Amino acid sequence: MSSRTSIFTAPVVHTCVAAFVAAIAFGAWGAGAPDVAHGTFKSQAITLEVRSAIAFKGKSYLGSDHVLIVAVTNAKVHGDALADYYDRKRAVEKRIKDDDTGVVYFEFRPDGSYRGLSYYFASGNGCGFCTSEVSSTVRLGGGKLSGTLTGTEKDRPFEVVLNVPVMSDDHGSALPADGGAPGAAYLAYHAALVKRDRAALKPLLSLDRQQTWADAEKKGNVGKIVDYLAAEHPDKSVHIVRGFVRGNTAVLLVSGDSLVGGLAGEALLMKESDAWHVDDELMDPAVR
Repeated sequence: MSSRTSIFTAPVVHTCVAAFVAAIAFGAWGAGAPDVAHGTFKSQAITLEVRSAIAFKGKSYLGSDHVLIVAVTNAKVHGDALADYYDRKRAVEKRIKDDDTGVVYFEFRPDGSYRGLSYYFASGNGCGFCTSEVSSTVRLGGGKLSGTLTGTEKDRPFEVVLNVPVMSDDHGSALPADGGAPGAAYLAYHAALVKRDRAALKPLLSLDRQQTWADAEKKGNVGKIVDYLAAEHPDKSVHIVRGFVRGNTAVLLVSGDSLVGGLAGEALLMKESDAWHVDDELMDPAVR
C-alpha cells in the first residue's frame, strides 16, 4: 500500500481475478447503502474519507473480551450484504479492505462506551490497538451505535459520525453434523476444485459467480479464476465443523489441510433453482 497523501480519498474503482473479487465484494454490496457514517480519519499523510460503516459483535484486538466493533471505510458498503458471514471482521479484511480501500476499526464496550481503535494503512502508519485521544458522544440504543467520535492527536485527527445498526449474531437454524444439503454441495465443490475439473466446478457456483465465470471465458481468463478459488481452499482435505441455514442462505464453518498447513474459515452458499451453490469461501491459517 502506498503512503502517498490521500490514498483513500478517491472513489473506489475495480479493474479477470479482480473482477471476480469485485463481484463478491462490491457487486450489490453498495446498492442502496444507507448513510450510516461519514467524516474523515487522518493518519500522518493519509486521509480516509468515511463513506460507510458496519457494526458487529466480536472479540477485542487485545484478547478475548467481548466488544462491539465498528468498521468504517471509504467504500460504500451495505451492511446487510455482510451479515450472512459468520466472522464479519474476516469478511471485511478479505472482501472490503485492499490497496485502495482503507478500514479503521473502532471498539466499544457492550454498553456502548468507547474503548479504542486499530488500523493499518501502510508500513509505519497504523496502530494495533490505541486508546488515542478521543472524545465520544456515541451511545448504544435501539440496536444502533449513534454519535460522534473526535480524535485530537496531532498525527491522527479525525471526526466520524455514526448511526450504525449492530448486526445480529443469529445465523439461523443449525444444520446436521454433515452440513445437510449445503454440506453436500460444498463437498462436491471441494472435489471438483481439487481436481481442477472446470466442467464440474462451474455449476456448483452461485449464479452471480457463474456469470463472472462466463465473462472470463470470453477473455480466456477462467484459469485465473480457478487459481483464485483454489488459493482460498484446503487442497488436501476438508471437514465441516458446523453450519447454519436461514431461508436460501447457508454458512458452513470448515477446517482442512493444505500444502501450506491447516486452514479454518467459512463457506457461504445460496439456494438457487432448488439447489445449493457456493457463493464465497474465506480461509485463514488454523490456530493450533
